[in-house]
Amino acid sequence: MNRNILSILNPKKVIGLYVSQDTVDLVVLKSGLGGPKLIKFGQVYIYPKKDQHSGEIIPESYAASVSANATPSNDETPTKKVKTKEEYIIEAIKRVFIENDIKPGNVITAIPSEEVMVRYFQMPKIPKQEREAAINFEAKRYIPFRMEEVVSDFQVLPSKSVQNSMDVVFVAVKKNTIEQYLNMLNAAGLKPVIIEPAPFSLMRAFNAAQQIDTKVNTAIIEINLNLLNVNILRSGVPYIVRDIPLFEITTEDKSFEPVFEKILAEMKLSFDFYEKQFPSEVIDKIIIYSKLPLENWHEIVGKELQIPVEVGDPLRGIKVASGVVPARAAICFGLALRGLTEPLIDINLCKEKLLVFKKKELFLKMIFLEASLAVFLLIVFKVFAVRIIVPLTNELNKTLSERPKTEVNIKSDNIPDLEKIKNEMETRKDLLENLISSRTYLTSRLQDIVKIIPKDMWLAEVNFEEKIDKKNQSKITRYLNIKGYYIIDEKIGEKDIVNVFLSKLKNESGINNGMSRADIVSVKRIDMKGRNVSSFEISFTGP
Repeated sequence: MNRNILSILNPKKVIGLYVSQDTVDLVVLKSGLGGPKLIKFGQVYIYPKKDQHSGEIIPESYAASVSANATPSNDETPTKKVKTKEEYIIEAIKRVFIENDIKPGNVITAIPSEEVMVRYFQMPKIPKQEREAAINFEAKRYIPFRMEEVVSDFQVLPSKSVQNSMDVVFVAVKKNTIEQYLNMLNAAGLKPVIIEPAPFSLMRAFNAAQQIDTKVNTAIIEINLNLLNVNILRSGVPYIVRDIPLFEITTEDKSFEPVFEKILAEMKLSFDFYEKQFPSEVIDKIIIYSKLPLENWHEIVGKELQIPVEVGDPLRGIKVASGVVPARAAICFGLALRGLTEPLIDINLCKEKLLVFKKKELFLKMIFLEASLAVFLLIVFKVFAVRIIVPLTNELNKTLSERPKTEVNIKSDNIPDLEKIKNEMETRKDLLENLISSRTYLTSRLQDIVKIIPKDMWLAEVNFEEKIDKKNQSKITRYLNIKGYYIIDEKIGEKDIVNVFLSKLKNESGINNGMSRADIVSVKRIDMKGRNVSSFEISFTGP
């Protein structure tokens, strides 16, 4: 947690906003030397009580068709216009700001867990300039949508278990979902500066409350009205994030026992899966956060699973003003904390929307900073010059007046030696220009492979290398080796599939750049889990 003298001299206020299943939560935190302080909070229901009990949330498309086709006769009473789900949410957002006397502006918000895909995977270390293309290529294996259909972000962390590798936390959400959410916020007069997955906000709230220890494997269990979220952390990083639908729960339900039985079964299933993935690891601690009355159920979970259980309490890490009794809105507290603390996992799903604004803001700040620095340096230089130049000028004038009147002959340098130095410099310059202009990158080659790889083919290894000839440094030799597998189609020959793939690769300018020769090294049929599969290896060399 950032606590320094700047937080006193220039305290910062941050607004966290979260749209849950049935409420809009609002939290305003202020930085300070003693830690974040709760200034205001608010919580309003999205739907009127009669709509909550009936569960009637009208889709926007249906409401539009009703309003377009409904033409009441003279005998009929005009029906009240049906509101869409989006209109209910926009009204609730406006209402929570008005009721708490807060001016709409910049907010930090989150997408609900069920709308977001969070994936963890490992990759070999890749240079920063090539990471984005390589990670998006690898993420296709884990995301059930085309990359063009989603908005994504990722965080790279150094791997603690495998050398020369990196851990990647990849997050994606469908474009229409994020656009719909942004439209609602904009309609309410808000500007979201950060949008992250709700489980990350929950993690941050419990971390600030010192309920999470990065040395301990922790499971965060969030229980909503009809959804269960299981988030398993290892070294503070989410390795497994699951969303499980629950039975429909209403306030009239007298017993939550069937729901808790299902939750306990899903927890066991998630923990078993995690421990199979990491045989040397076990779940050391469970944090349960619920909108349902737990009573003593969390104690039963601890006894059943033989794992220590805590009830999540986000207020442990926040100073609460006198007389303020916050609502149960842990995710919203975590969002407000995002603006006051350095995030372990820096995910923002609205970076592209803010890119133009940030560039303009940064440009103006840089101009102002440079102008201020230039004026300051000019003033300092003038003062310094006046103090130094005056005595030097006097001394120079005195020296000139006293020196003898003699002529000075200047001897010229040897012309052939200068010509030799000039030729050597030009030769080195031409060599460097040749090396720079001939350089190629792996990213463009990977992009070509992604475009043309067949449906039933996948790659196992791609190696690329450039070598400079020691005797002739203007000569660069390149090697590209591709290994992979494909499911055998009995109607088509094994080598025909590889030949077609190789032919398409040859037609792509990016992958052939600087390499004139392409060969099939090997094609071998193997058995993989009862399926007929062929492995193949293709190499490109050049020039």
